Amino acid sequence: MIENAPKNICIVDDDGDFVEFLGQFLNARGLEAKGFGAAEALLKSGDLAAFDFFILDLGLPGIDGVDLITLIRQHSSAGILVISGRMGADAFNSALTAGADMFVNKPVRFDQVYNAIASVCRRMTMRSVRNASWTLDGRRSQFVSPLGAIVDLTAIELMILHRLCADTTTPVSRHDLAEVAGLVQSVDDRNLDSAIFRLRRKIENVTDQPSPLKTLHGFGYQVTEAVEVVAKPDEV
Repeated sequence: MIENAPKNICIVDDDGDFVEFLGQFLNARGLEAKGFGAAEALLKSGDLAAFDFFILDLGLPGIDGVDLITLIRQHSSAGILVISGRMGADAFNSALTAGADMFVNKPVRFDQVYNAIASVCRRMTMRSVRNASWTLDGRRSQFVSPLGAIVDLTAIELMILHRLCADTTTPVSRHDLAEVAGLVQSVDDRNLDSAIFRLRRKIENVTDQPSPLKTLHGFGYQVTEAVEVVAKPDEV
């Protein structure tokens, strides 16, 4: 049994057989699952807010999976598991940057899907039950999780986090972040985006918790959880 299992799972994939048989597999294990063949069908149903977990393909007709993840994240903090045949780092990075919690490549067995759901739920539970805030320690160049895991930061990462944590209620534009961190921006913002991606993955790998850094597409980034700032970089 999955601890704190989702009550309503949404499957969106244009492979009708995959949707049907995965739904039957999950339903047989006590998980309520409903399937859609396209993002538009889900949105037209009006059921988006009813789901607390999503299983999505990236290669959807019409609105693709990355755009659907972005839409979901505008309204929900539900778990998002991407199961896709779209290969390569770009697909992986795009899905996680948009807000997915996990990426699994097709082909995949249904028991692997079940275990992936359980893994995402464990991480969500860990995040929801903690009471302490993150800590940004400018003296030691460390970002400390609420559970005490320590992430050692580079000088650029420290500058980025300090700017984001100065006011966690307000997003920061790419331009402002790049300027603070001393990054020379390319036309497509890849220098900053790459730095943010590496920082996010470092935080998640070291702490085994979801990163509090969130992407605001078309604008910049924001830290969405409470952070105690021990010392500013210029106070070290």
